[in-house]
Amino acid sequence: MCGGREGCTGGSGRGGRVIEVSDLVQYLYCPRKVYFLRAMGLRMVKPKMEYGREVHSRVGRVLGRLEGELFVNVYLESERYGLRGCVDGVLRRGEEYIPVDVKCTGLERVPYRWRMQMVAYAVLVEEGFGCRVRRGLIYLMESRRFVEVRVMPEDRAELRRLVERVERLLNEGSYPPAVRSNRCAYCEVERFCT
Repeated sequence: MCGGREGCTGGSGRGGRVIEVSDLVQYLYCPRKVYFLRAMGLRMVKPKMEYGREVHSRVGRVLGRLEGELFVNVYLESERYGLRGCVDGVLRRGEEYIPVDVKCTGLERVPYRWRMQMVAYAVLVEEGFGCRVRRGLIYLMESRRFVEVRVMPEDRAELRRLVERVERLLNEGSYPPAVRSNRCAYCEVERFCT
C-alpha cells in the first residue's frame, strides 16, 4: 500500500481531514500508532520501510506475470467513504477489476488489517472505475505467491464503521489507551508509547 507514496498517479485532494487507507491499517495494528503518525505528525523510517518503498517502486515488474491489463500505483478517492489511497495495482480482466496489493513480509496468512485494507481498495476501485469488486489479490513477496481475498457485502459496512472510528480518533485528538502485544517490538513509534 502506498497512501500518497511516490509513483502514485492522480488525486485532487479535498478539504478537511481525509482518511488514508494506511490510517486504517495502522489503526488496526494499534490505535496509538495512528495517533502518533497522523494526530502528532511523527514521521519515522525503518530499514524495512525503505525496503518496502524500493519494492513498490518496481511493482509493475513484480506483478508483470498477471494476465490482463495492469494499472500500477493508482491513486483513488472515495467521496462516499471519505477515504483515499494508492492501490499497488488494479488488474482488469474483461469486465472484472481486481485490486492487487504487494506485501514484503513473511506472514503467510491474511490478518484482519490486510483484509480491511483490501476492502478499502475495493471501494476505491469501485468508485474510480465504475465497477463492482468481488475480490482482491495480495502478493506475498517472500513466498512469491498470490492470496485471494473475497470482498463480501458485509465487509463494506465494517469498513464504514472502521473509517468512523479512525475519524473520531483523529478529530478528537485524545490519546488512545495502550494495547500491549508482541507487535510492539516491531513498531516504529514504540519508543514514544509509554
